[in-house]
Amino acid sequence: MFLKHLINPKPSILLIFASFSLIFVTIPLIKFDLEVVFFHAFFPSLIVLFLSLIIPFFLSIGLNNLTYEKNIIKKENILIAWVFILTSTPFVNNVELWIASFAVLFMTNLLFSSYQKDQPFSYIYNASFIIALVSFFFPSQIMLLLLLLINAINYSHFSWRILLIITLGFITPYLLFFIFSFLTNVTFIETNFFNLNTISFSKINILHPSKKIWLFVLFIVICFSFKEIFSWLYKKSIKSRKTFKTLIWFFLISVINSVLYGVEHLYFSILPLSIIVANYFVYSKKRRLANVLFCLFLITSLYYRYMIVY
Repeated sequence: MFLKHLINPKPSILLIFASFSLIFVTIPLIKFDLEVVFFHAFFPSLIVLFLSLIIPFFLSIGLNNLTYEKNIIKKENILIAWVFILTSTPFVNNVELWIASFAVLFMTNLLFSSYQKDQPFSYIYNASFIIALVSFFFPSQIMLLLLLLINAINYSHFSWRILLIITLGFITPYLLFFIFSFLTNVTFIETNFFNLNTISFSKINILHPSKKIWLFVLFIVICFSFKEIFSWLYKKSIKSRKTFKTLIWFFLISVINSVLYGVEHLYFSILPLSIIVANYFVYSKKRRLANVLFCLFLITSLYYRYMIVY
């Protein structure tokens, strides 16, 4: 079946994935004009198209490599990258989200690297520093500070020093920018952390059928993925167990952010969700069902991407 080729993949599979990413990005252009699909308030459409070919691809590969290097999923695979690309189907021209997600990916790497470190202070400080930088553009991401605290408790290195380091890491970029603004007479832009934009779930009725089908399949895949996690979590290594707990909290915080601040913030949830879903596709004992679900996810993603403007 299809999934076995994505576990311990041959070099040819990597080439197929790169080709698929290219095709997947450009599918809407079959039906719609470049200026319609890749419209952006600041960048020209051609630049957005170029960035959409480059950034999500390297994000997916970076996340895939991080997961394997940190031994979160022990079997070598490229499923994480595939899941990331398919899950990000609705995000066509979100340049700011792509760039911010790269920063969040680095933050995630720092969190995982702090495991079993006697003095994880530099990792925590740098992670908090990155969150502060991201919060300049996406204020909702200040809630990721909660993830730092949860991860510190989860990895058993929580202390008053960690609280101090998190605080110092977060205020440093704001302090530096304030000093820069004062010296250069550039206006300091105050970030509104409480500008809530609650999602109206009634809008689901006016969604295009392609999106409804894709959301339904994604929901089914997520349900099976979490069932897999909670069924087998206690059998994983201590490191994997603790890391998956952090990933689950990461996902939940990102979902809460999207409810409070806007549905576009769901993009940040794709990072932890891709690992959780890939874990299901790699380890599920019911291989036929897993293959069917992956194929359905692939087909509905292609259909939704084709109809993306609606």
